[in-house]
Amino acid sequence: MKPLAYPESARDPELDELICDCLDLLLTTLPPEQANIVQRIDVEGEMPEDVAHTLKLSLSAVTCQLMCGRQTLKERFAAMYLVCPKHGLAACDCNQVNREKT
Repeated sequence: MKPLAYPESARDPELDELICDCLDLLLTTLPPEQANIVQRIDVEGEMPEDVAHTLKLSLSAVTCQLMCGRQTLKERFAAMYLVCPKHGLAACDCNQVNREKT
């Protein structure tokens, strides 16, 4: 997975790696079509119109899947993290992800 897009001055490589690893895990908890759309648009930077064309879906359907996927990821990501005085986040509870998948 590519690193998340933040200004170079604000980046913490250790935190980027932690977030990317958890995002990879969280994407697996989404329905496959949602995960694919979120991955392609938010992670890989594809345009929603291009994704819709490739998947032979309407732009409205892609936008809906993207919004639902983002909301689910937001909720699951927030549930996994605690505030850390150093990074703002503590290590994720990856066992939480594995429990939600089953």
